[in-house]
Amino acid sequence: MVTRQTRQKEFVLDNLKQRFDHPTALQIFNDAQKQGVKIGEVSIYRILNNLVKEGSACKIVTKDNVAHFDFTREDHIHLVCNSCNRIFDRYIGDNEKLADLIKDFHIAKQDIVLYGICNECAKSENYKKSNF
Repeated sequence: MVTRQTRQKEFVLDNLKQRFDHPTALQIFNDAQKQGVKIGEVSIYRILNNLVKEGSACKIVTKDNVAHFDFTREDHIHLVCNSCNRIFDRYIGDNEKLADLIKDFHIAKQDIVLYGICNECAKSENYKKSNF
């Protein structure tokens, strides 16, 4: 499914391409407001979801059920902390173990999200195993 290119879609896609912080639709909406771009928050959600369907973006949902978006770049995986809800990128290198798992499969696209606890949260006194 390829949607037509509108000024609003162009703004959302350009905003997403420039960011590496896995923004929410609300964060992109706030950027639009600051830049005087006329676009509604619902339109941003619709455009983002269409970009995900097209394969230009991926959606990462944190434990607090907030959708974050990332422009599809080099192959990488996302690590999501269940305690602080931060999202970390890890780029896939020549990992033989991963290669062994997929050696008989032709990959068209990848979208790997791993959930757990980041080192910073694991070291904090407030950390409890119930965060898993």
